[in-house]
Amino acid sequence: MITPARSQGLSFNLHTSFSPLIPLYHTFLLDQFGVLHNGSQGLHGAVESINRLLHPSSGEPPKKLAVLSNTSSPSSVALERLKKYGLNEEMFVGGLVSSGEECSKFVRENYCSKKALWFTWEESETQNPLQFLSHCETENRLIEVANSVADADFILLHGSQVWRRCRESISKQDKEMAQDLNFLYDGDFSILDPILNEAANKNKPMVCANPDLIVGLPGGLVGNMPGKIAARYQEMGGKVHHFGKPNPRHFLACLSNIGISHNSDSQTIPGVAHVGDSLEHDVAGANAAGIDSVFVVGGIHAKDLGLLPTSSETDSGIKIVDDDECQERGGTTVISKSELTRRLQLLFKEKSIWPTHVIPSLSL
Repeated sequence: MITPARSQGLSFNLHTSFSPLIPLYHTFLLDQFGVLHNGSQGLHGAVESINRLLHPSSGEPPKKLAVLSNTSSPSSVALERLKKYGLNEEMFVGGLVSSGEECSKFVRENYCSKKALWFTWEESETQNPLQFLSHCETENRLIEVANSVADADFILLHGSQVWRRCRESISKQDKEMAQDLNFLYDGDFSILDPILNEAANKNKPMVCANPDLIVGLPGGLVGNMPGKIAARYQEMGGKVHHFGKPNPRHFLACLSNIGISHNSDSQTIPGVAHVGDSLEHDVAGANAAGIDSVFVVGGIHAKDLGLLPTSSETDSGIKIVDDDECQERGGTTVISKSELTRRLQLLFKEKSIWPTHVIPSLSL
């Protein structure tokens, strides 16, 4: 039996697959991006692993599952999207808890009937900014969309792609109503900085629906996320309300959906593990909540480790071997346990964040 590494200090358990972890826990909280899918396609092995958790081969009872995500979408919307990746809501007894859900509740309670300077996403098949805005409102108390910093009561940081100046549906050609921030793919603050500086000088509070800094996108691209804008605003002296991971409340809310309560006298919650690919959000948040953490190396930190990220392809991601080999074969990085351990130790030491377990991907 493998024992969790939490009590061992700066150490972790490295596994060649997800399989050895299944008997260790009765409940798994799962991140979305980098674990279940990449925003476009389901990741190799994820659906098979979910099915194994729900139907353990050893005759054990089904594991309790929930999705814990920093997506800025409301929980019901994000849960519905999982169907395109071969997943459905019946698989997750704890449902899906999103930072967007917590954020929209906060806005409803504090900023209805106010004017928002609205940073969001372009309208697309997967993004519906107006749906999120409606979720922030009540039947009789709506949010007005401000045209300028001076006109706004607060900043609603829903996405990192456009500055939207109206509620009505708009075409991609109408750039005045949805100005591209030139930030999602380029990380360029030249458009954002003057806006944020003015807002900070005018003491406009910011509400951030997604605290992630970066996200892995299809094709190995990296997207710059709202959390990076929020961090910039704080550096300028702006006040930011954050929601989602790594806040322990996000984890405890997810456990509450499953029916697991946290004893305030205990520093740990036994039998529960969170699986995620972000050290700063998934691992740090789970550690703070007293939950064992499972770090997926084929996600957002793959490039930091000199590895190829996991994709939807059968032959993709990371394969761990016993010898000293380290090479790329097609879409796979073949790496020895000793070399990967060395790289992981350097990364964890740099971040001062140490997980309980490490796996290549959510695959058996």
